[in-house]
Amino acid sequence: MNHGKSMLIKALLLFPVIWIVLTGFNEVSFTDSTIVAVVLYVVAYIGDMLVVRNAGNTVGTIGDLLLGTLVIWFTLVLLGYNDIFGEALAAGLILTAGEYFYHKWLIHNLFEETAEPIGNI
Repeated sequence: MNHGKSMLIKALLLFPVIWIVLTGFNEVSFTDSTIVAVVLYVVAYIGDMLVVRNAGNTVGTIGDLLLGTLVIWFTLVLLGYNDIFGEALAAGLILTAGEYFYHKWLIHNLFEETAEPIGNI
C-alpha cells in the first residue's frame, strides 16, 4: 500500500483549495487557512481510508462534503471567525468535486492493489 503517493495527491488537492477559497477570496489569514487545511487533511485522509475502502466512492464523496464543510467551519469558529459557514460550504463543495476523482484513483490504485483475492484457497 503506497500511502505516501496517496497522501501527496490528497495534499495537492486540499491545500490549494483551502488557501484560495479562505485566504484568496475571504479574510482568513494564510496561517489560519493552513491550520484548517492540516486539520481537514488528517481527518479526511483517515476517513478516506475507512469509508471509501468499505463503502465506496458515492458514500465517501457525500461524507467528504459533510465532513469537509463541518471541519472547516468548526475549525474556523475555534480560530475566532464568525459568520463563516458560507465560506466553509463553498470550500467543501469545491473539495467534493475533486474528492470524487481522488476516490476513483484510490479505489483503482491503492485499494485494489491490497485486496485479497476472494475464493482462492
